[in-house]
Amino acid sequence: MEKSSHFFKVIRPSSLEEKKLGIPQMFVKKFGNELSDIVTLEDPNGRVWLIGLTKDGTKILFQDGWHDFVQYHSISVGYFLVFKYLKNSTFQVLIFYSTACKIHYPYSAVKSKPQCNADNSQSKPENRSKMVEKAEINESDYENKYLKRQR
Repeated sequence: MEKSSHFFKVIRPSSLEEKKLGIPQMFVKKFGNELSDIVTLEDPNGRVWLIGLTKDGTKILFQDGWHDFVQYHSISVGYFLVFKYLKNSTFQVLIFYSTACKIHYPYSAVKSKPQCNADNSQSKPENRSKMVEKAEINESDYENKYLKRQR
C-alpha cells in the first residue's frame, strides 16, 4: 500500500487565533521523520514560502511564517486547504473557499478577497519576510525549465 502524500485542513477559528496549523497525525506518522525544521509551501501561483515547523512530541505544526502565508492569501475561517507533499520538506497548497470553490489568485496577490474563478485588480504589497522566489531555493535546473516555458 502506497503512502498517501496528501492531506487537507479546514481552517478553524483557533488556527487563526493561535497563528499555527497542525499537520494530521496520520501524515506525521508516515512522513514526520522526513520533515526538516523549515518546510517549503508552494502556493497556487508557484510562489514559495519558507515556514518553520514546531515539533511537540508527536505533534507537528506549521508556525513561523504561517500567519504571513494566511494573511497574504486572505485565508479565513472555513477555508479548505489541500497539501500535497512533494518530498524534501516541500508541499504544494491548493486553497478553496468554504463553498468548495477553488480560489484562482491573480499572478499578483490581491488585497481584497479574491473572487472564485475571477480576477481582482487591487494589488497587495509584497510580503518578503517569508516568501522567496522559487529560483532562489531550487537548483539552476529550474531556471532553465522556467525560461524555456516563457519562450
